Amino acid sequence: MTRRNDLFAGTALAALLAFAPAASAQEQGSMAVGGATVSVGAGTAILTLPDVPSVMFRTNNSIPLTIQQTFKSSDDFGDEIGWNVNGSIAVPVGTNKSVSLNGFWANIEDGNSTTCNTAAGEVCTVLPLVDDPAIGQLANNGGFGQFNSRSERDVDHWGASLESKWRLNPGVMGVTQAPHQRSFALGADIRGIDQNLNETILNPLSPGFSAVYNEDLDTRYYGAYAAWGGDYSIPFLSGLTNGMGLQSSFLLRGGVYYADTDYTGRLITAGTILSASSALSLSNNDVAFIGGLVLETRKRIGRRAALSLKSEYEYYSYVPEMAYNQGDVRPGFGASITNAQVGTRIGSDDAFSARTSLRLTIKLGPDSVMEPLK
Repeated sequence: MTRRNDLFAGTALAALLAFAPAASAQEQGSMAVGGATVSVGAGTAILTLPDVPSVMFRTNNSIPLTIQQTFKSSDDFGDEIGWNVNGSIAVPVGTNKSVSLNGFWANIEDGNSTTCNTAAGEVCTVLPLVDDPAIGQLANNGGFGQFNSRSERDVDHWGASLESKWRLNPGVMGVTQAPHQRSFALGADIRGIDQNLNETILNPLSPGFSAVYNEDLDTRYYGAYAAWGGDYSIPFLSGLTNGMGLQSSFLLRGGVYYADTDYTGRLITAGTILSASSALSLSNNDVAFIGGLVLETRKRIGRRAALSLKSEYEYYSYVPEMAYNQGDVRPGFGASITNAQVGTRIGSDDAFSARTSLRLTIKLGPDSVMEPLK
């Protein structure tokens, strides 16, 4: 991935901003010493990104040229399960406010094999990423045999945020049953979806032929969000969960982001009279909404520690979707391919993500000022 260092730079900056207010508050005597909490977790991840078309497709072998079949180098990505790690550190500032630094990293991979078979009068075709009829670059199998394609897709999904949270109903006293605790939060956030795709195409009847396509498609989301949530209980299960020492909470979160996408594609062919080799860089900017729901059920396992199961469900209104050039033909054919995508471009779609993890939360500080972890 080309811009992973953005995560580390963003995290370092957020850490500096997070602990500057806390240090100032401590100097003023308003920070609750020993109240900081650290959480770490790991689990599964799902991300429903758009399918990726193959640079290989099948056409007839006579004028007018018409696309007979298209293929995918990656499909049903939402069925793939990856992994995620996450962590946070929260520091109380005053009585009812806290500042936290939060981050996660998820990785999801998939692979796909596709075969382009030809009938009489058909060819399997690979075209350059750019549309230039004056050059008319083309690589095909001449109607003999087949093209076999193997693709690997690797995606890193990550984020880092700096958040301020306020408790809305602290210290309820003098009631038989206290209402569920509620909180409100504002945060500055950076997200990343970094995609890497590698596709190799071979012709079994022509061992000297190969087409290799490599792609980096990286999107950064810069924005801010608001969140509201708190504890909850299911009435007919509250007796059971309370008896087991379980406590559940929810969080509704939504924000507006500036989405910046960079694409770099490289196609190299060998063993053909006409070359389809090309390289292309594109960019796209958009506005995105990211929102979702967080559910967590926790159990105290000591005075300082709690173990929880946390699930995060999010919707992304914008993710990039690639379409590759299909509109370039051999010199002398006299016409472009009909019903074709002309030129490579970045489109857009939406996506859903889901991350579930087992988290350990530990409260820091000396025993002399320690309060039980809630």
